[in-house]
Amino acid sequence: MNKKISVGAAIALIIVFMALTVSVTMVVAMRQFNTKLVNVDQRQKMYEYITEVDKVIRQHYVGKISEEELRTSLAKGYLSGIGDPYAEYLTADEYAVEKDRLAGSLNGLGLEVAEQDDGSVVISAVHPESSADKAGVQKGDVITALDGAAATYAQVSGRLASGEKLLISVQRGEESMAFELSPSPYTATTVESWMVGTTGYVRIRAFYSNTPDQFSEALSTLADEGAQSYVFDLRYNEGGVLEAAEKMIAMLLPRGTYARRIESDGTKTGLESSGTHDLTKPTVTLVNAQTAGEAELFAGVLQEFQKTSVVGTATKGRGKIQEFFSVASDGSAIKLSVASLALLEGGEIEGKGIRPDQTVTLTAEEESRFAFLTDQDDPQLKAALTILQSGTVTAPETTTTAGTTASTAADTSGTTAAE
Repeated sequence: MNKKISVGAAIALIIVFMALTVSVTMVVAMRQFNTKLVNVDQRQKMYEYITEVDKVIRQHYVGKISEEELRTSLAKGYLSGIGDPYAEYLTADEYAVEKDRLAGSLNGLGLEVAEQDDGSVVISAVHPESSADKAGVQKGDVITALDGAAATYAQVSGRLASGEKLLISVQRGEESMAFELSPSPYTATTVESWMVGTTGYVRIRAFYSNTPDQFSEALSTLADEGAQSYVFDLRYNEGGVLEAAEKMIAMLLPRGTYARRIESDGTKTGLESSGTHDLTKPTVTLVNAQTAGEAELFAGVLQEFQKTSVVGTATKGRGKIQEFFSVASDGSAIKLSVASLALLEGGEIEGKGIRPDQTVTLTAEEESRFAFLTDQDDPQLKAALTILQSGTVTAPETTTTAGTTASTAADTSGTTAAE
C-alpha cells in the first residue's frame, strides 16, 4: 500500500533540507573566512614587525644603507625562514643566467678544476666549443699560476666562478704554457658516450633542456657502433629540468604512467610516458650520494620497471619539484618547492633516495680523482661491466606495469623523445 505525503509535510521537509544546506554552507564558509582572517592577521603582525625593525635601524644605524642590497637580503631571509631547503631568491641578473643554464646555454671560460692530494690544481674538464677548448687547454693540465702568481684551488675556483678574463699558466708533462682566456657563450655538453667493448657507456651530467636531444643522439650512435648493452652513468648528476627527464624516460618506456607528482594538498597526478619504444638491452645505471632530483627519478623509474640494475651508493634523496616565480617589479625570481616526486611502488623520493641493487663504494682517494678515473680503474664502472658480462642482468622484456612484463619487446635504437 502506497503512503502519500501531504503537501504541507512535503513543504516542511523541503524547508528543513534547505535550512540544513544553508547551515552546512555557512559552517564551511565561516571556517574558510576564519582561516583567511587568521592569515590576514598574521601577515599584518609580520608587516608591523618588519616596519618596527626597519624604523629602529634607520633611526640608529651609523652607516649607509643600500636599498637594493636590503631588498635582496630581505627576500633571501624570508625564504630561509619558510622551511624549504631548496627555496632560493635570484636577482634579475642571476635569474637570467639560471634560465640560460637550464636551457643548456652557458657563458664562461668552459673550465672545471679539481684539487689533488698535494694541493695542486688540475683541470678536470674542458667544455667543447668553450673559450678554453678553442684556446687549446686540455684536461689534465696542472695550473701553476693565475695572472702570473701562484694560486690555491679556492682562488682558482673563485676566479672561474666570477666569469672574468684571466691568464693561466699550466704544466703539461714537461712543457709549460700559458693561456689568456675570456668568457664566451657555448652550449653545455651534458651527455658523453663511447663504447667499452660491446657496451655503450652514456654519461649524463645534468638534465637540461638540450639533454634529451644529446641523449637520443648518443643512443643512436652507440647502436650504430654495435652496442649490445648500456651503462647509464648518473653519478654527480644533480638533476635540472623535469621535462627533460620526462622526455628521456619516454625514449626508454612505452606509453603509460611511470611515476606521480604529489601536490601540497595530497592531489596526485600521474607522469605519463608518451613513448612508443622500449628499452630491451641489458642495462646498468651508476649512482652515488650526489645523484639527485631528476636523476633519481630517471634511475628509480628504470629500476622499478626492471629496465636496469642500479650500482653504486644510495642517492641524495632530493625529490621535490621546484618552480620559478618571477617578481614583476624588478625581474627577480623566487624558486620554491611546489610538489613531490613519487615512484609507483617506492613512494616519495624525498629523504629516501634510490637504493642500489649492488652497493659499490669508492675510496676517498678515488673520489678525489673521480674526473680522472678510466674505464679500467673505476670500481663502480668495472662492477657494472662485470654484471653485464656475467649475464646477471638479462635483457628486459616489454613492460606493461611497474614490476611486471609481457612477452615481446622492441629495440630502443635510434629513438627520439616523443613530443
